[in-house]
Amino acid sequence: MSQRNDPRPLPPEIYQRRRITAVVVLVVVVALLWWVISSLTGGDDAQDQVAQTSESTAATTAGSTAAASGSAESSATSTEASRLASPSASAEPSEPRGVPDEVASKTTCELDDLQLSVRPGAPTFRDGQQPNFFLEVTNPTSGECDIDLGENELKFEVFTMDSGYTRVWGDTDCNSPTSTGRLRLDADQSRTFEMTAWSRTTSSPGSCADRQPVGSGAYMVYGHIGDNTSESQTFNLA
Repeated sequence: MSQRNDPRPLPPEIYQRRRITAVVVLVVVVALLWWVISSLTGGDDAQDQVAQTSESTAATTAGSTAAASGSAESSATSTEASRLASPSASAEPSEPRGVPDEVASKTTCELDDLQLSVRPGAPTFRDGQQPNFFLEVTNPTSGECDIDLGENELKFEVFTMDSGYTRVWGDTDCNSPTSTGRLRLDADQSRTFEMTAWSRTTSSPGSCADRQPVGSGAYMVYGHIGDNTSESQTFNLA
């Protein structure tokens, strides 16, 4: 008569190791399948999406910083009559932006060579807040620039947007220019000028007796030095 040998149950550690091994194998198989499917369908899309998200986040952060800076600059209040020019040499030379090779290689600088960039002190000025404006002037040539601001006025102008393209104000209509004298810029050097406060009233050249308050809405500002004019920038009055 034969005797039956019943196998003894394995220790729990063995079963646990087998389960762990099975899970690891399953994860590896799923990873390989995902990699194959991703390669066939173009796996760069996910990377592109991550890159776009990073760029969007950086742009949002930069925009928030700029808006905060603009709000801080526009917090100071003063009257239009007591405005002053605030020229400041850049700490480091600005890189020429979109400068043709023939301009960048010039060893002389003329008024038309200057790059003008205007901006308001804030995207929106609240009710009662007097707008301020900045004009950055850059010499994109390889030579020194020497401009007589007495002959070529540095000025700002504001036009309406909501009710047609109408000039409503210029800072030299009723006051002297924000800056006079000579503007000297080395190659690639920039300087920024500020018009510290607009009284939010209308004006026209030589007509300052009946200045009317302007309404809320969208406006655009230009900066000028003589016949050289910047591109416009928009802002709102609340």
